[in-house]
Amino acid sequence: MLSCAVLFSILIICGLLPTIESFLLPNKVSLRPEQPLPRSLLLAFQQDDESTEAIQRRLVEYGMAWKQATITPEMTKVPGCVSTVYILAKEEEEEEESNKKTIHITGNSDAIVSRGLLSLLNEYLVHNASSKEEILALDPKTIADQLNVRKALTTGRNDGLSNMLQVIQQQLRWRGEEEEEAIRNNDETTTAFKSSISSKNNKRVALLLSGGVDSSVALRLLLNDGYDVTAFYLKIWLEDELAHLGECPWEDDVHICEQVCQQQQQPAVPLEIISLQEQYHERVMQHTLQEASQGRTPNPDILCNSRVKFGCFLEYLDSDRKGEFDFIASGHYAQLQRSSEEGPVRLVRAPDPIKDQSYFLCALQQHQLKKLLFPIGHLEKYQVRELADEFQLPNRNRPDSQGLCFLGKVKFSDFLNSHLGVKQGDIVDAFTGDIIGQHQGVWYHTVGQRKGIGNSLFPVVTSRGPWYVVAKDTKKNIVFASNQYDEEVFTKARSEFHVENIQWIAGHPPAPSFDSKYHQLDMKIRHGPRLVTGNLELRSDDDGIIQLVEKDGGLAPGQYVVFYDSGDANCLGGGIISERHWAKFLLDAEERQLVEESTTTSKLASS
Repeated sequence: MLSCAVLFSILIICGLLPTIESFLLPNKVSLRPEQPLPRSLLLAFQQDDESTEAIQRRLVEYGMAWKQATITPEMTKVPGCVSTVYILAKEEEEEEESNKKTIHITGNSDAIVSRGLLSLLNEYLVHNASSKEEILALDPKTIADQLNVRKALTTGRNDGLSNMLQVIQQQLRWRGEEEEEAIRNNDETTTAFKSSISSKNNKRVALLLSGGVDSSVALRLLLNDGYDVTAFYLKIWLEDELAHLGECPWEDDVHICEQVCQQQQQPAVPLEIISLQEQYHERVMQHTLQEASQGRTPNPDILCNSRVKFGCFLEYLDSDRKGEFDFIASGHYAQLQRSSEEGPVRLVRAPDPIKDQSYFLCALQQHQLKKLLFPIGHLEKYQVRELADEFQLPNRNRPDSQGLCFLGKVKFSDFLNSHLGVKQGDIVDAFTGDIIGQHQGVWYHTVGQRKGIGNSLFPVVTSRGPWYVVAKDTKKNIVFASNQYDEEVFTKARSEFHVENIQWIAGHPPAPSFDSKYHQLDMKIRHGPRLVTGNLELRSDDDGIIQLVEKDGGLAPGQYVVFYDSGDANCLGGGIISERHWAKFLLDAEERQLVEESTTTSKLASS
């Protein structure tokens, strides 16, 4: 059965629920509806016996019913929220020549549940505390209890609701007679997000802070070098869909980011939470699903870096925050070498071969690399851990994160199942043509796969293993497998292949080796410490044929191959393994079958 989180994400994608808007692209409409929501719906929250699930469902209904307000300079960003929330509270006269004033609240949030909390709070104030004095008398610490939602929310959501009310109260004070006093006594949760860092080198850096040890050490190193740092936590696709259920695995990340920022100095390093769910969906997830549905093996993490972290986030800084930042920094294990301020930037492998992440950065272009800093790229993992201890970082003992960038704790197979479902087909012996099993979808298998395929094979053939996936025919919905994967017949299929969509970091291919038409290069077929040697023959600047010196474990179409200078750590770029490699294998398989059938026919005729 599908989990509630996955089901909710499907509803959003199918249009049954609205997508999560990023505040980078806000709707130009008012949050407050033309008519207030009925008091009966508000009273439903105040039933003591209402279940947690029912409260969460009502919050989603509230969030869906209300529309966004345009973010304006007058609005205040609510601190301490897992989501991004902006609020504006104003006291206005109801009619001309009337002394009666009402409070109008508008706002914008990138999360459905936060919108629901904001609209619920607004309705509560309309019905129960319509004057400024009554609103100022409310206790933010108990507002969740008064709305009867505390049990249905995580600690972060409850804190966020409390901070929403605090911001409303502060805005009303600032616009009244108590403004001066409010400024003197401003809540420290708000001042925690203000920056007064003095910079030695006057360079301003937007650091991508994830809550992990690597980016936290990177933050501290930048501060030690005198950079003026603002930390950014990027919220990506699926986060809010899980958070609304009351279990948000990313909420811990946000709280740790706050702790890391507040530890560094007083006042704290400013932290901003940026929502990029919509951009992730468009630029990463849709491509990943499209590739997988065609039987290819995509790499979402490479797209994550080139299209989102250093793509649309860089675009956001260049447009909406133009001139504020000189660099973007992250905790990647890779090195950048600059010959001059305006010259080309080289991407170089990290000294730690296991942690090196240059593979995931191979699609970056010069305009991106020139804006980047990798403060820990010259270090090995154990050195980063030692620095975390030395700095006494609050997350120094936190384990490294695993999994794909946009899925978090969701298994990739579950993700594929929720979006592509099941499409049964035959598993065929690549040599005999016999049907030896049934698969549930070509997207669940990749070339070179051994683990897990046995579960899809008929019991009578499993004893003849080990079996490997050797090819896929998506048009016929067939997965080809073989128990002769290490035999000589597969040597060519495992060592020669086409590569397409080649991108060169320098903007052009390197010079051929020894005045020949071949480029002798070191390569990575997948992320990890293993380098292989091969020759690349370019048919054009972005297309070619690769001949490896040694056969590889699995050359899957859609998979990236990354190029390095032979004997050097300089990353040159990368390309994608083409289907043409597959097509050649399938033609060879058909030819072998025709030969076998012809031989069998001849034997029968002669007998």
